[in-house]
Amino acid sequence: MKVKALVSFAGKVTMAKGEVKEIKEKEIYQDLIKANYVEEVKSSRKVKADENK
Repeated sequence: MKVKALVSFAGKVTMAKGEVKEIKEKEIYQDLIKANYVEEVKSSRKVKADENK
C-alpha cells in the first residue's frame, strides 16, 4: 500500500514527515495507520488517452 508519513518515525519502517513510500507488509501499514503515523495515498488522477502524446 502506498502511504504518506504524517510524522517522522523509525523502526522496521523509517519515514520522514511528508515522505511517500510503498509498504507491502499488511500488518506494518495497518499498525502505522492505526497509530496515525501514516495515511493511505490514493491516486485521484486519471490519465486521458491524448495526454500521452
